Amino acid sequence: MGVRGPSARLQSPPVSRSQDSGRPVGTIAVWGTFDLDNFGDHLFPRVTEQEILSRLDGWRVRPFSPYGSEHPCRMDGGYVAESLGDWSPLRAEELSEAADLTLIGGGEIIHFKDELLASAYEATPEQLASRAPSRFFVDGLGADFEQTHPVVWNAVGIPFVPSPEQAGMINDAVTRREYVAVRDPLSLERLRACGVERDVAIVPDLGFLLDRLVAPELLEERLRYLKFMEWYPSDRPALIVQANRSAVPQAGELARILEWAQDGTVQADIVLLETGPCHGDDLFADALQKQLSGRTVYRLPGGLPPEDILAALWGSCGVIAMSFHATIAAYVYGKPWVILDLFDQSKLRALAETLGAPDQRGVDGDTVSNAIRVAFSRPPDRAGLPELQRQIDEHFDRVAEIAFRSWQERGGDPAARIAELTRQSRLLRQAYQRTRQRQAVERLVLVDRNEELRAEQDQLRAEREQLRVERDQLRAAHDKMVVELARLRHDAGEYQALQDTKLVRWSEPLRSAYGKIRRSDS
Repeated sequence: MGVRGPSARLQSPPVSRSQDSGRPVGTIAVWGTFDLDNFGDHLFPRVTEQEILSRLDGWRVRPFSPYGSEHPCRMDGGYVAESLGDWSPLRAEELSEAADLTLIGGGEIIHFKDELLASAYEATPEQLASRAPSRFFVDGLGADFEQTHPVVWNAVGIPFVPSPEQAGMINDAVTRREYVAVRDPLSLERLRACGVERDVAIVPDLGFLLDRLVAPELLEERLRYLKFMEWYPSDRPALIVQANRSAVPQAGELARILEWAQDGTVQADIVLLETGPCHGDDLFADALQKQLSGRTVYRLPGGLPPEDILAALWGSCGVIAMSFHATIAAYVYGKPWVILDLFDQSKLRALAETLGAPDQRGVDGDTVSNAIRVAFSRPPDRAGLPELQRQIDEHFDRVAEIAFRSWQERGGDPAARIAELTRQSRLLRQAYQRTRQRQAVERLVLVDRNEELRAEQDQLRAEREQLRVERDQLRAAHDKMVVELARLRHDAGEYQALQDTKLVRWSEPLRSAYGKIRRSDS
């Protein structure tokens, strides 16, 4: 079809006038862990939807996750995934009928360690084993249903070396698919170790398209809100700092490094960011904040939607983070970045190399200090971004072509389904727009109420100040009275002592007679 670039759209064939006048609508399902409180997981479906709709005008993109709406999370921002449910042949058939193509990913979800997700989902390992998200993500719909329903890995990562049995399942899944994309060379190496010989695309992480996701004017609006709520400095540069529970033991050392940086290299206030509440980012923020008690430190609430996190990163003077996608966002927005790779993770090492600055990755105190010195002493380099984005564009061009062909081969949609899908699409967009408008109104109401509360707070402060002045005056009067009382007590004591002397006692008759004489004279 010759589709190139995000602006190119695949137009569905026209409908004859004997049919319903609505547009034919195709559907793409996107599977992933979009129901977790984790920044990166909520970027994948948003970026995927934007890129698909820029190529397939009017299509639907339906996100699915292991639990979906059954596991509400704070970070979804109203973008709620549907539940994959428990794996079964019947559920696979239902999912195959729900879309014309299924995308799996992104993220590092091609593995069989379902138990690692148990704490994030607040479930037991047995419950996760029953739901079997790994089977969905690896095996997809299964060999039978994938004969007529294409499944594509959407720039996924493979974080662990599979066992021989698991390698066979991965090899079978990859072999039967027309197109497979992983996000890094290490994942490709692990596929090769599974016996995969066919061509596999290496596609950069979808986060490199973040500058297309939220318009600058919306980022500016969100940033103003963060400042108004006093979660973010309004008159000083902001240095974003993030890590998860694994870095709590290093909080003291990192605090000393940050204080050193603030005193020299980075003149900014620290803003603590939580990109992964499900990974214990709050525990690290608590620990670091205690260590920085003598500094001005701001803290963004946990569970902010991706748009607010992006606004915080976009408005900063730099980012020091363990988060893979916070680092990518800093790179995309042209901000200095430092990777906290305190456990020498292969994905973070590869990310630093992909971004062209391996010296901006720190694995201990010395290398973190050096990374900060390097990152904040030279202009950010985004020279590699256009090529990274070009590769992702080619990936989505290929996905759009496969999806469009699948839609055609499946016979398109009957007129009734066309009309219904078009109606649903229109209603969903209207509902989404109303939701956004309501959120905007509610945010304005909140701002107005906060302004009223701030005025009331100022009045209370003035009244409290007046009471403080009156209290000080009362204390001064009290202190004066205490001094006067002490003087009177002292004088009374001296008078009493004088009364007790022999001279006063013996002269009493004479003084009494003298008094009578004076009274009689008068």
